[in-house]
Amino acid sequence: MQEQNLNEVWQVDVNGTIYEAPFYELGEWIDGGSLLPEDKVRKGNLRWIEARRVPALVPFFNAKANGEPMPVVISTTVAEPAAAEVVETPSEETPVDPAAAPLADHSLASQQIPSVAAIDPSICALHTGIESAFLCDGCANGFCKACPNSYGGTVKLCPLCGAMCRPVGEVRDSRQRAESDLRAVSEGFGMSDFFSAMGHPFKFKTSLFFGAVMFMFLTLGKGAGAMGGIFMVVGGIFAGMSANALTFGVLANTINNFIQGKLDENFMPDFDDFSVWEDVVHPFFLSIAAYISSFGPFILVLIVGFYLVTSSVSTKMDAYKSDLEKIPGTNVYAGRELVDQTGDVKDALKGIDERQMERSKRLTMAAGDMDEDPASAAEPTPQVDDETREQEELWAAATESQKKSLESTLGKSPETEAREQSEMIQAFLGLAAPLVVIGAIAFLWGLFFFPAACAVAGYTRSFAATINPLVGLDTIKRFGVDYVKILTMAFVLLVASIVVTGILGAVFAVFNLPMVGNLPATALSALFTFYLSAVFSCILGYALYKSADRLGLSRG
Repeated sequence: MQEQNLNEVWQVDVNGTIYEAPFYELGEWIDGGSLLPEDKVRKGNLRWIEARRVPALVPFFNAKANGEPMPVVISTTVAEPAAAEVVETPSEETPVDPAAAPLADHSLASQQIPSVAAIDPSICALHTGIESAFLCDGCANGFCKACPNSYGGTVKLCPLCGAMCRPVGEVRDSRQRAESDLRAVSEGFGMSDFFSAMGHPFKFKTSLFFGAVMFMFLTLGKGAGAMGGIFMVVGGIFAGMSANALTFGVLANTINNFIQGKLDENFMPDFDDFSVWEDVVHPFFLSIAAYISSFGPFILVLIVGFYLVTSSVSTKMDAYKSDLEKIPGTNVYAGRELVDQTGDVKDALKGIDERQMERSKRLTMAAGDMDEDPASAAEPTPQVDDETREQEELWAAATESQKKSLESTLGKSPETEAREQSEMIQAFLGLAAPLVVIGAIAFLWGLFFFPAACAVAGYTRSFAATINPLVGLDTIKRFGVDYVKILTMAFVLLVASIVVTGILGAVFAVFNLPMVGNLPATALSALFTFYLSAVFSCILGYALYKSADRLGLSRG
């Protein structure tokens, strides 16, 4: 049965008087005898046709003629909430409001309304025996290829009512999507969608491969800024922008397809009509908006904490600055010219050599005295602990100075980076407890809100809406319990990413080099991260697809 919109306004011509009513009231009019098969009706401002020619009204006329209860009108699609289908099943009769029905001059109550031949939309309404190629959106009749009036080659108009006609295949696909929407809404969002999201990227292996490789190179390029130089820094920034643009481009494209019910479409954007703004700049700004709305408070806390840490240690640095400048290898000392450091190191090493030679001479002279006076051999040789300790300190200072010189040229060693990070974390944790607690809460807020921000970025594609936390909170409210499921699935993906990254870092630890990092581990981790980002996009797509009515999203 052709779908009808319950709330669409239809006009009825009864003895020259025009009445208007939504479609769902026409069945009541037929039941009350106010609308006859020969009366003229039209949808909106289309052409007038006899009521008997509207397939959706035929079951009502036949039920009236046979004295049977009126058919039940039920909803058949979630794409348009008002769409309905007439189901010919017995039900209790609905009382008719006399005020709602037109006042006809003929005495309809005493007339016997004849039966109306059933209309099969699959057969042309004007050429019996010919299969329909088009279906009318207005009167729902079927027509062969020759019947509709053509305008511009692609526009087909109904010869009866003048409404648009669509190909039968397109209408059939629309009905199938509507049925799929009904099943999806009835099933709800759950683990089946999680497993479907895990497998969806593998339906498009070519896109998955090239997208992952592209993301891998962009991820490696982000580390170019650590090598120094303006060109390397600019290249690293551009690579980071492109990586974010790629992942959020996948997110927006996937969500857009899933909301429309296109669950089997490619997750990668179509680059046939590539646009720098639409495919690079716009997704990048959407990602920035999502990160700001989610982790903006946490970043602000970090900035405040960093300021407090640096200001608390500045006084100590001033107090010990004069002493640090005298010790080769320290950060303050490293601020001198490299030539001065090398000269001081040479002086320290020269002093060590001179002291070592003097110590050897004293030991040699003491050994000669013991040979001349055997009695003195029984006495223990005095230890030169103070001199040895001083030499060890000078040697350690020289070694540290050489290490600093190498790091200033080749970059910091992993041990130095780990120590500095540990010191920074300890200094941050040493701040006032309220600031640490606020930072933890802000970080948890970011983890909680980030999926909602991504969902808003995907279905609105608006920077203002994405950065506005109120829109995200409203989205969470409309998701309801489904948002808890989204968070659970996202947490599983996050744990998987951390575990895989840690394993790869341990396996390829031998390749961890200063400045460039662990390239093999970073590359393989980027491949896996791109796959997880595609899965995350599909999870949000399924959730939005099944919650489209609650979120007020339009399918199709």
